[in-house]
Amino acid sequence: MREDQWKEHAPVVIPADESERLEALLRYESFDVEPVQDESFNRLAKLAAKICGLPIGLINLIGRDKQFNKACFGFTGSTTSRDESFCQFTIMQDEILEVPDARKHPYFKYNPNLYNELKLVFYAGVPLKTPDGFNIGSLCLIDHKPNRLTDEQREMIKTLADEVIAQYELNLARNQLEELNKEKDELLQVVSHDMRNPLMGIIGFSGLLKNEVDSEEHREILRLIEESGSAIMGIVNVLLKTNYLKGGGFTIHREKSNITELTKEVVTLLRATTQLKKQKLILNSDKNIEANVDPGKWKQIVGNIISNASKFTPEKGEIRVSVRRSSGGGEIELEVADNGIGMSDSILKNLFSGKAEIQREGTAGEETSGIGMRVIQKYVHLHNGKVDVKSEENKGTTFRVSIPG
Repeated sequence: MREDQWKEHAPVVIPADESERLEALLRYESFDVEPVQDESFNRLAKLAAKICGLPIGLINLIGRDKQFNKACFGFTGSTTSRDESFCQFTIMQDEILEVPDARKHPYFKYNPNLYNELKLVFYAGVPLKTPDGFNIGSLCLIDHKPNRLTDEQREMIKTLADEVIAQYELNLARNQLEELNKEKDELLQVVSHDMRNPLMGIIGFSGLLKNEVDSEEHREILRLIEESGSAIMGIVNVLLKTNYLKGGGFTIHREKSNITELTKEVVTLLRATTQLKKQKLILNSDKNIEANVDPGKWKQIVGNIISNASKFTPEKGEIRVSVRRSSGGGEIELEVADNGIGMSDSILKNLFSGKAEIQREGTAGEETSGIGMRVIQKYVHLHNGKVDVKSEENKGTTFRVSIPG
């Protein structure tokens, strides 16, 4: 057979929506390089061949002028000219293209694939249709002798063709999520970096003023401002670390810590905030409780719970904080109780979910996002602890945290 006989007898076929079809294809693959062979796609090609009892299964993608092999079983596939492919005809229809014996077909009998190393005689191709309706390629099966598919085999390979597209959609969603996470991390670093200069100003000026004022009360306020700024600067510095953004922030580093003093520090820093609403913030703690915890994350647990209590407690309300060892001595117990507006059953049910149902204004119009609740739960669980919440509308809320220590 002359190599040009195929082109003499078989026209090159182009779908009417070719431009849009190629755009749909490029969502999944870039053909600047060969498509990467993926084991998940190879398994689908193998499964299709095994179901039909055929020696060769391929997943082929039809580009502008080439056919690209994404997966193969029983044959080492490669990029070929589009005008020599069988799959170019498969993408022209929505049903399976089946050629029982290509040697007897009016024009397929001239196709080079009958005479090269593929030795194609039987061909069956299922179009790979994207969710928006474009045929980007084919899941195809090949035999070296005449054959026919049963109705059951045809249904099964249609299902596998859908699974090929589902795998592509899954990969696309994963890549988009990774890109969004990358952008989020970059934005977080930029914002954190830009916060450092004003924070340094707050810390520096409050330190200077502390030594200039005569009032002991004012010096104490400036000291609290300085400590608050330093605490925020510590968080900013952590956020700027690459390993934190990649997941290192959700690990703990336990060390022997004075829980009593750590809790006092947080209460002292937040007392100024509660005083703005004329709230009473009362701490009751056993003396010098020591335990192996991550000190920074313990302070964030305590701080987030107290801040939440303050937001949802009205002016002149009361917030009671207590820290003690359990009766058996094996756990550290933190309790924060307020007499605020409480929560409905719906809010309580979704408290740690981050859902919109829990995003409500505080008693003085404070904004909330629900992130603080998720931080509390995450850090408690990292300590192998548990957090319980009891609440009743218009009567208040009580958080109880217990951590092995």
